[in-house]
Amino acid sequence: MDDRLRQMAGLPPRQGDFAHPVFAFVGGLGLRIADLARALGLDFDAGPVLARSRLDYDDRLRVGESYRVTAEVEEIPRKPSRVFGQADHLHLAITLSQEAPVTRARLHMVFPMRDV
Repeated sequence: MDDRLRQMAGLPPRQGDFAHPVFAFVGGLGLRIADLARALGLDFDAGPVLARSRLDYDDRLRVGESYRVTAEVEEIPRKPSRVFGQADHLHLAITLSQEAPVTRARLHMVFPMRDV
């Protein structure tokens, strides 16, 4: 996957066994964002927006290594929005660990509500 990601993004080939840092975000969940959103009752088809992300690294991810994934829905408040009307705000934390955390991703995604 790392090699394909680099090729699709026009990045130089991987050097050694270090995975691209974006895998802290895209490699963690094990399911598509659409499936997660629908399971949480969010309107994915209205077009979610990634409002904010923060990626923290205690170490570098390596190709061929296994990581334990912990995902936590921190909150999903519903708020009025000047742009979207009503919207659900998903705050999600994803940690990739071995003996200790390797990466932590915190995501804030806005899901507009079409039928409110």
